Amino acid sequence: MESLKLKSKLFYLLLIVGFSLGVVGLIGYINIQNIKRNIDTLYFSSLVPLNELNTISNTYHNDLASPIYRWSNQLLTDKQTTEKISSGLKRINQHWNIYRSHYKNTEEIPYINYADTKIQNLERYFIKVHSIIGDPNRNHPLSLSILDENIQLIHITLHTLINYEKESARYEHAVLIAQYKNALMQLTLFLGIMLILVMSLAWKIFSRIEWQQQQLIRSTETLRHLNHKLEQVSYTDSLTALYNRRYFNILFEREFKRALRSGKPYVFMMLDIDFFKQYNDTYGHLQGDIALQSVSKVLKNTLQRPGDYPFRLGGEEFGIILTDTNCEDAQIMGEKIRANINNLKIEHKGSKILPTLSISIGGICIVPTAQMGDDALIHAADTNLYVAKERGRNQVVFSNTL
Repeated sequence: MESLKLKSKLFYLLLIVGFSLGVVGLIGYINIQNIKRNIDTLYFSSLVPLNELNTISNTYHNDLASPIYRWSNQLLTDKQTTEKISSGLKRINQHWNIYRSHYKNTEEIPYINYADTKIQNLERYFIKVHSIIGDPNRNHPLSLSILDENIQLIHITLHTLINYEKESARYEHAVLIAQYKNALMQLTLFLGIMLILVMSLAWKIFSRIEWQQQQLIRSTETLRHLNHKLEQVSYTDSLTALYNRRYFNILFEREFKRALRSGKPYVFMMLDIDFFKQYNDTYGHLQGDIALQSVSKVLKNTLQRPGDYPFRLGGEEFGIILTDTNCEDAQIMGEKIRANINNLKIEHKGSKILPTLSISIGGICIVPTAQMGDDALIHAADTNLYVAKERGRNQVVFSNTL
């Protein structure tokens, strides 16, 4: 009787497996269709290289040739014209460098090198035009016919590249369609084989469920033990190698209770990099990560005692717990940290107070009492950090009362 019940359960389980495989096949088919649509969009709606080439071509016409024609008709001053030429050349170089940074096959290299030579020659020509227009005592006339010839030549060169990019995109699309059809066929074949294999082997596999279930229980216990060990080593921030917010929550409460028992001062500081959003906007998030690592290195090098704990609380915000110290030494340590950050001399054009990276620090040094909650200390340090920012940043504000 029990055997019949088990067989019945296994039969229903087999039906579920077959249904699941069908669902997987349907999901795979839908995903492949979505991939095809996304790739089509990538090649035919977002052709970045084509956009760069078109931008360069338009820049030659609108930012270089057109201002010179207007200058020749006395519609622009010498200064306005030379400024437009300078900005136009800079913009062309930027977009050309972006275009060249994209992947290029070996067949495309000669076209790129030829176009690069023409662009460099034309750049030298416009630099010469720039010097002629900018010279108040110019003795050399400016030939508009030569300007027309140069502009037409570069347009022809760029449009040759544009046509080549279009043809390359069409070819890549054809290759992609072939790969798509091949992948679809392989998926169908694979699912068919898997379905047959599962249907033929399922009964034999399911007959061992009871035994495997016991093994699974033992494996689960082992995995739980390993996860516990992994959790013990997961207290470090991956970017800065400082303690992370998770370990801060544990250590803050532990040290608070220890200070409560011993009657010694408890020191907590919050640090914030000044105008860090502007730093990221100016230099990019990759450089921002490097700045965070530099600040973290200063914290580790400055806080050398066993009872000093630096943390990265999140974003550009850091925390410090100091044990077995007094309030005067804690404030001195805060000033030392601030000065060491300044000594890094990390350029920060987006700062409103210094040309280099700086930090603001808010700290609290107090002997805990039973009526005092640890949240109050965090709030006090955060309030002092806010005061430091209000007073102009790049400073340390400490208090010894809540």
